[in-house]
Amino acid sequence: MEQKEVQIMVLIATIIVIILAVSLIFFFSYFQQKKTTFLLKQREIQQRFDEEITKSKLEIQEQALQNISWEIHDNVGQLLSVAKMQLNILQLNVPENQQSKIQETSDIVGKSLQELRGLAKSLNPDTIKNKGLIESIKLEIDRFNRLNFINSSLKISDEPYNLSNEKEIILFRILQEFSNNTLKYSKAENLVIELKYTDNQLEIYAEDDGIGFDINDKSNHEGIGLLNMESRAKLIGGTIDLKSSENNGTKLYISCPK
Repeated sequence: MEQKEVQIMVLIATIIVIILAVSLIFFFSYFQQKKTTFLLKQREIQQRFDEEITKSKLEIQEQALQNISWEIHDNVGQLLSVAKMQLNILQLNVPENQQSKIQETSDIVGKSLQELRGLAKSLNPDTIKNKGLIESIKLEIDRFNRLNFINSSLKISDEPYNLSNEKEIILFRILQEFSNNTLKYSKAENLVIELKYTDNQLEIYAEDDGIGFDINDKSNHEGIGLLNMESRAKLIGGTIDLKSSENNGTKLYISCPK
């Protein structure tokens, strides 16, 4: 009888231990799940916050570019227009042997006015909204070629389609940053941009044949605005891959979901 009671006590103790162990495992799992959920939520909140900060910065930049565009078009453009008019009037009142020099100066002022207006258009986000990505890139490439800065070309593969205004503005700004770096630093002779429209995404390739740089040198990243380009692409769900090495030019790849 005593042996039976001992067995029952052992059984009860075993059941209690098992219940406690299961309870501990349950509460530990529950706690871990809550902790994981909390951390994921915190990460999501932080990510959303970072995206909002980046978006705000980009909006401020776009507004600043728009203001500069207006200043160039309205104020500087107007001053150059007046200067050209005054040169044309002056040309009528000088000896004939000096008229050609004034005409030459007037032509330079007229060309400067044309280029400034082209620059103003490329800075203004409304131009990109109205003309679209392809036409905006064409205008930029035409401006480079017209000024003999670099031999630029645009290739388009497959059937083009429109993306949202936000995506097209951001993609154009990334390409604009890459092109400006090419003009300023690369000493390149050629710049090629290709837009490849696939069913699911737009793939963009940009390449120059300049002197290149060491991509592993982190100090170069700030100078070429790589972090800025990456944060812009991230906002529209895109990815960026930049490749370069000394004396081998620079290549940029962008993918943006349709």
